[in-house]
Amino acid sequence: MLVLGISSDDKGTQLEALVHTELESQGYVEVYSNVVGSGGNELDVTAKRKFAVIGTDHVTPVVCEAKAYRDPVDLPTWQKFLGKLFIQRSETPATIGILVALSGVNGNVRGSYESLRKKDGSLFVFDGRNLLDRAREAGAIASEDKVSQAVQEQFRRGVSGVEPAYYGGGYFWIVRWNDEDYSVVNAHGSRLPAQEVENLRKALEGSVSGKLLATDEARAQAEARHNIKVGLIGRLLQGGTVTLGDSPEEDQREAFASLADEPYSYIEDGKLSLVPANELDALGVARFFTSLFESAISVERLAFMTGRHHDPYVRRLIDTLPKQQAGFTLDEDDRLSLQAVAPLFPSVWAVLAQPIQLITTHRISEPGLTDEVTLISDRNTFWDEIIKVVRQDFMNVFLRGFLYDHLGVADLDEVIEVKVKSKSGVVGTMKTKTRTAIRQLSEELVGEAGTRHALIRMLPTVAEPWEDSHPDPIPFEIAINGGTASATAAAVSSDTAPLADA
Repeated sequence: MLVLGISSDDKGTQLEALVHTELESQGYVEVYSNVVGSGGNELDVTAKRKFAVIGTDHVTPVVCEAKAYRDPVDLPTWQKFLGKLFIQRSETPATIGILVALSGVNGNVRGSYESLRKKDGSLFVFDGRNLLDRAREAGAIASEDKVSQAVQEQFRRGVSGVEPAYYGGGYFWIVRWNDEDYSVVNAHGSRLPAQEVENLRKALEGSVSGKLLATDEARAQAEARHNIKVGLIGRLLQGGTVTLGDSPEEDQREAFASLADEPYSYIEDGKLSLVPANELDALGVARFFTSLFESAISVERLAFMTGRHHDPYVRRLIDTLPKQQAGFTLDEDDRLSLQAVAPLFPSVWAVLAQPIQLITTHRISEPGLTDEVTLISDRNTFWDEIIKVVRQDFMNVFLRGFLYDHLGVADLDEVIEVKVKSKSGVVGTMKTKTRTAIRQLSEELVGEAGTRHALIRMLPTVAEPWEDSHPDPIPFEIAINGGTASATAAAVSSDTAPLADA
């Protein structure tokens, strides 16, 4: 475990504060730091343990030395600590002695301690692992495995290692991306606000080698790497080939290696290929779509949709729906509607590739509960989720122009009926029917932000989109590279699935 600090003195002060807190949490009283005893005996931390003995308070003094050294404590430091303890025991023989050595002790000290410990039960040596175990027991810090998993899910990037750290009364984790770059997250592996990272910067730079990547920098790097990976997937979907020789840059090599490890792709004769959709099992096709949305992606990377190259994979995902959703099924009409709609809206893929908790939880916990009423309820839940993300993709300012110009999506008609019921009957019924359309703006109406497509609430008398005329699509390259809002990255969150404004 690391104790951070701007300087060696600061690190020592931080460890003393941690020991101070630990002693108080275990019931010790009169805990003080930097105490000067008789004869100028300087002690890092002192405390007292009080307990009742047949109505009388018994007090046991504690003296503690805290060493935040990078290397294990050596024999001279150990002997100095023993000297301080023996001075205190000359006044109070029952004094407990504690050495907290953050990086442990060397072999000579360990041998001396074990020998003395046989006769002295009031002598203790603790290291960083003991402090870390205490913090885990108290719920102050998560385990290394959970933190590694949480970091990879948030940053969508493999980590080379994580190390616990302490500073200013709180625990953190140092996340190593490689030999040079690192980031810092909180005790449970979540991102820290930018200002908090900046507050830690000096202490980190004084304690950790390498370059600190703030949250935004780490996220930007993750998004850049992910965009390269999705670009390779798009090239493969469109019939292109990818070989390791095509990827001279480190980020490209990393993306190539990442794809090579995926269940939906394989390497043969140095060439990367996608497994055909009909050969993927439920896990493989789900992974294909979840990997697309592990980080923010630019609309440019969705170019493969214009040729409908992804359709076989979407159909395969729908075919595996019962396995993805714990046995849930659709009737034939619903399945055909889903097959028609799903290829048009990226967020639908993300929903289909993940368990929908309101459906899967009760099906897993109560597998016998599969009656028709439950199935109807689950189907309503399913369509609620699909409709929600279709609406979000349709309204996404960075995606709607792509949907309109290159996929032909023009309108959403929505009919809603709400019945208010009292204990005795229906109070009233409210109905709405709305039609929202995406339409291309004329050049003079394009705003300063460059948005070329607007959402319009259509009147009931307006012709249907197939009955109306439409302007020529804005060329894909112009929409992406022409400095318009369409060029801005759109993101699919792995937690919430829908494409969100970037």
